[in-house]
Amino acid sequence: MIPTNSSSSTNGCDNISSNCVIWQGPDIACINLCNGDTITEVVAKLATEVCSLITDGVKSNPVLTGLDLTCLKIPGVTPTELVDVLNAMVVSICANATTGKPRGITDDLPIMTLPACLQYDDESGNPVTQLRLDLFATLIANQVCTNLTSINIINSTLSSITGRLTILENCVLPCSSATAESQVIPTCILPSVLTNVSVLVLALEARFCSLENAVGLPSAILGTIQQSFITNTSATLTNPGSNYGSIGGWNGSPINLAQSVQNAWVVIDDMYTAITAIQLNCCPGGCDSVIFNYNTTTDIGTTGEITGLTFNFMTSSIPATFNDCSGSSIITITDVNGLAVSNQVSVSTLQSNPSGISIALPTLNTQQSLTTSVAFCVTDGVDTCQETQTKSVDGIIPCPSNVAVGSVTETGVVVTFTNLIGITASYLIEIYDSLTSTLVASAVVNNPITNVSQSFGGLTPSTSFYIQVTVTLNGAEDICPITTPFTTEGAGAACDQGMDVAFIIDYTASMGTVVNTIKAGIASIITTIQLESSPSDYRLGLALADEAVGRTPSYNTSVDYVALPASQKIINTGTSAYQFITAVEMFQTNNSASFTTQLNKINTGPATAGWPIGNGYGAAEPTDMAIGLVVEANAFLGSFRSGVAKYLLIYTDELPSGSDDAFTATDVSRMNTLAITCATQGIKCFVLGAGVNKPYTSGGVTTYPWQTFATATSGNWNASYNTSAVMSEITNGCTGVTP
Repeated sequence: MIPTNSSSSTNGCDNISSNCVIWQGPDIACINLCNGDTITEVVAKLATEVCSLITDGVKSNPVLTGLDLTCLKIPGVTPTELVDVLNAMVVSICANATTGKPRGITDDLPIMTLPACLQYDDESGNPVTQLRLDLFATLIANQVCTNLTSINIINSTLSSITGRLTILENCVLPCSSATAESQVIPTCILPSVLTNVSVLVLALEARFCSLENAVGLPSAILGTIQQSFITNTSATLTNPGSNYGSIGGWNGSPINLAQSVQNAWVVIDDMYTAITAIQLNCCPGGCDSVIFNYNTTTDIGTTGEITGLTFNFMTSSIPATFNDCSGSSIITITDVNGLAVSNQVSVSTLQSNPSGISIALPTLNTQQSLTTSVAFCVTDGVDTCQETQTKSVDGIIPCPSNVAVGSVTETGVVVTFTNLIGITASYLIEIYDSLTSTLVASAVVNNPITNVSQSFGGLTPSTSFYIQVTVTLNGAEDICPITTPFTTEGAGAACDQGMDVAFIIDYTASMGTVVNTIKAGIASIITTIQLESSPSDYRLGLALADEAVGRTPSYNTSVDYVALPASQKIINTGTSAYQFITAVEMFQTNNSASFTTQLNKINTGPATAGWPIGNGYGAAEPTDMAIGLVVEANAFLGSFRSGVAKYLLIYTDELPSGSDDAFTATDVSRMNTLAITCATQGIKCFVLGAGVNKPYTSGGVTTYPWQTFATATSGNWNASYNTSAVMSEITNGCTGVTP
């Protein structure tokens, strides 16, 4: 812009110059206009854009692809450029303006809704449901013409059908000679050729009559259906616990032959299954009737080793018509080294022999497992039945059962036992602390002689120990049960520190004389105890061990027995018998008077005034049960004091029995446990009477359980009951002298 004349200027320009006026509006990107441009620049950019629109717009005929021109209904290809589109729009406008409507048609004709049967889709696939009245009338007229054409066709068809029906009506059997009889092709009654219907009907009648004669009239069929006595509740043969009503397909009340036959098949199927089970399980034949089996037992020699195996075939079942193939079946015994012994036997004969057959094994390694194999083979001349059965037999390494200790000192002991299995054996002897189960000493004895004797030193004084022996023979090893508890010297206090002495008496029928002997000499025995414990005090206790079949002892009504507190009377329900353990006198200080009084009450005649001797059911007696009650946690006579000498004086003429009235391996283990308990507590046990010479044999080895028990507690045993023998045991126990 040209500035006006003015003497005033800023920055070298006139105040009204367009170069001094700037654009303060927003940036306009499409014309590259920015905030801060001068007015001159703004006008120039706008003018440039206008020229571009004129030049590049209308004159350049831009492309308008995407513009929807459907409503113009342009014939041919739809134009896409500006000029062509504008031209098409002009043409359409002119056509609508100059092309008149058909004569008599106006825009005010009503729109009619087409009925559903006349609605249709136009050429574009759009549904047509309404038409202008004139178009509606034309559509109806066309439809009327179509219907008239269809009616003419229907009338023509009806005329043809009427004629054909007349012909059929005139052809009723017998047809007139003028009309031929209809024919069909039979499929089963007559040959499959064209046949007159009358001939087929006659054949059907003949066949029906034959069928009726064979099957019966309906009344006869219904009578047959009602003849069956099997009902819904009838038990099935296959499973008597269920009934036919529970089987799918069963008709509870059949009313026709089909239902009756269906029920018959249900019963037949049930019978078939039941009969099949009978055939399979009831009466087997051939090899099905043969059962092979055998059992083995080990033959133990005097050394405790396996010397042979006895085979028993009583569990086999071989019919009398069968015999062993070639007269025998084969037994094979194999050791771990592959050495084998074979023997031929007649299993068909041995199956009824309860003794079986014994096979010696002089060359096999019987210390490790053996494999037995029996190759069964029997035949009846028709069927040959064969089977090989293999089983395993554990080997046995005999443990010495007479392990004993001697020469027990404060720090040493000598372990002895008998070796019965030869110089090829090896023994590991181990000594363990009873309290901590800690190994404290061990020794290996190779090439052992018959009487093994092994000395040990370095033991702790006044400590309880037990011995465990491990045997190795022919590559096999066996850890023997824990045995032979003992206590090194010094475990028990000196008698002059005080004494707790418990008398445990086997109070059964055979012990009456012994009880009287005890009573007669008790004053002297107590005097010995008083002398040995002086200047300290002593305590005495008395417990009885009895057994009977009934629940009450023979002295149940004795006034003196009844007067005892319930806690001092134990009645134990054992196996086939009852055990009665009675605390007659509890531990009391210097109680010679009360002890003697209580002792003199027993074995004094019949109840109720007296206290009769007990019963005793079998040979062994429950003295071990009384020992356990006294020395273990029950403290049946009261707790033993610490720091005093502790004695058990056990009178018996039989082995201990526990609760089953028999001395077994279980009692061996129990006696070992009791010995350890006594040795640990410093309780010396003195077993008196004929019971000390009662033997026990296991694995061919004989031992004397009471002797082993007494020795293990640092006590002693004596077959005599007399007073002098008892006094000697007490005195020697106090001085540490072993008689």
